[in-house]
Amino acid sequence: MQNRKFKKISPLLLTRRVIQTAAFIVFPGLFISTFSAMKTIYTAVIGGTFSLAANAGQVILVAAMLLITAMMGRFFCGFLCAFGSMGDFFWLVGSRLKLRRPAISVKADRALKRLKYILLFGIVLLGWTFGVSLPSGTGNPWTVFGMYATWKGWADLTGWLSIGALLLSGIVAGSMYIERFFCRYLCPLGAVFAIVSRFRLYRIRKPMQNCGSCQACTKRCAMGIPLYGMSTVTDSECIDCMKCVDVCPKDNVKTNPKPALAAAVAVVAMSGMYYAGNLAANAASSQLVTASLIATATNSAAAGQYIDGVYTGSASGYRGTTQVQVTVSNGSIADIAVLSTGDDAEFFNRAKNTVISEILAAQSVSVDAVSGATFSSNGIIGAVKDALASALGASAEQSTVSADESAAASSTSAATMTEDAETTVSTSTSDAEGPIDLADGTYTGSGTGFRGETFVSVTVANGYITSVTVTSYQDDERYFTHAETQVINEIIANQTPDVDAVSGATFSSNGIMEAVANALNIEYANTATLSEARQNRHGHN
Repeated sequence: MQNRKFKKISPLLLTRRVIQTAAFIVFPGLFISTFSAMKTIYTAVIGGTFSLAANAGQVILVAAMLLITAMMGRFFCGFLCAFGSMGDFFWLVGSRLKLRRPAISVKADRALKRLKYILLFGIVLLGWTFGVSLPSGTGNPWTVFGMYATWKGWADLTGWLSIGALLLSGIVAGSMYIERFFCRYLCPLGAVFAIVSRFRLYRIRKPMQNCGSCQACTKRCAMGIPLYGMSTVTDSECIDCMKCVDVCPKDNVKTNPKPALAAAVAVVAMSGMYYAGNLAANAASSQLVTASLIATATNSAAAGQYIDGVYTGSASGYRGTTQVQVTVSNGSIADIAVLSTGDDAEFFNRAKNTVISEILAAQSVSVDAVSGATFSSNGIIGAVKDALASALGASAEQSTVSADESAAASSTSAATMTEDAETTVSTSTSDAEGPIDLADGTYTGSGTGFRGETFVSVTVANGYITSVTVTSYQDDERYFTHAETQVINEIIANQTPDVDAVSGATFSSNGIMEAVANALNIEYANTATLSEARQNRHGHN
């Protein structure tokens, strides 16, 4: 029998593979969390809303990653990044398939590596600074990767029918032909780490006088660095994968401390600070929730728009349905409890307390999603909105019933029902007691938003506006939802469509107000112009 030859795996390579596998399983979205934390801190600082207490988790995570990278180099990229591990896996797949790989010159490789810095600059300038809408959700390959990085994500394959999935497929294909394709040329987080690690203290050394002519280190370098001409590896593209140390036939490539020890120290430090950041974020968010509950209880004397009770609602999150229970007391949102979710704890916990505290504080679902946990945030927001729709419906229904009973008690004559394309009026025609001079019923109207018509239905009971529901709109969801709840709340609270527009969503706000006025047959001048709206949108994010 012919003996089969097995390639020996070195202890260093085995250590790296074990760490990569463990990191992939334990925190596959760590690279997303880190980049999103950078965004959160940056936008909070330039927006004047930064708070060390509120942003403690993000600060700890980012500070730890950058400090350790500045001292030790890019161990994050070489050992902890799940996206980089995916690249390594498909590079090995390409090797097994014996693909014919392109020969990239040092000059071309160096030029292509500048792309990630250009991409980083564009994201920071356009997306983070000026609020330009960039690919997000399933339009982002990182998000699609995160959706399918765990087994349960494969229960729903609709995420593959997206732009982000197409881009991810391109990255996978590129990784089979060029080692660390995304890391080399496209990763914006890698660009940040490359800048920070330029003057790192921990270095790989290979005295030139002891080198032969094999150039094995250069051939095995995952990032395509021409190591054969260096006595000390100073290139910021080095990801500390230690392949050069492992492959040198003369054992001339060395580090101090030893590679395995250095990797262990860096990985443990980064992992520990990641969990410390999570604990700090959860503590800060819990304090915000508590403060919001206290504020809600303190202000409960002013009754809100909802009918008291406990309501449940659900919406789609990152990997499945999120269900919440909303408690309404004295017309205000008193408590929000998550009943169940299909999302990963890593992303969901990052969103939960922050989103809930903001909803409680604002008494509105028009709050921002948590960066890096957009799907989970929107799942919570959508579920609360679904629950509150029932609360609004119950309120409107009770008001209508009360009005009907009042009309019956006073022995007023039954009214006829008038229907046309615009208005449906209920059978009650008792004299209005409130400021709205209309019979009880539901009225529809339209107004001009940012990109087209906004349609609403307005319920009137006993002369009061009891509910306003948007039935359709053509504006960008990001801006419209920012305006919707706040404007509607103010219209109901003030019993007039003439309220203040939401800053940063002026045109959408005016579209809603005009539609309500149109439904109630009230004169209203939509004063927002298209140029003003666009100016507002560039000035507010």
